[in-house]
Amino acid sequence: MNDTTYSYIGLQSLKEDTFGDTSILRMIIELFIEDIDVYVNTLSSELQNHNWKALFQQTHKIKPNITMFGIHTLVAPILELEKSCKNEENLEEVEPLVNIISTSLICAKKELQTELNSMPNE
Repeated sequence: MNDTTYSYIGLQSLKEDTFGDTSILRMIIELFIEDIDVYVNTLSSELQNHNWKALFQQTHKIKPNITMFGIHTLVAPILELEKSCKNEENLEEVEPLVNIISTSLICAKKELQTELNSMPNE
């Protein structure tokens, strides 16, 4: 499927990095989909617990994937959430950031699932 049909993800760079190897691309996408589920659940539970350290750690961990999967609209919110949680400042902004990030990742997950479904099985 062509990248231009997606609103949240951009896979061109990842496709180039995997040299068009569908099996590797499929594996990377599947792993990230699992990470999205874990991350969104962690955001929700740790936000309720005001566990800023855990939020920082999980956000820091997922940050490279945001770039790898071309989810450019999340770069600024992820950086802001990471900074706020790390420094425990601007905490009133954390919940709105979590909502934006969670919603966008759920949409990105749907697009990744569409991409997986369009790939030939090998």
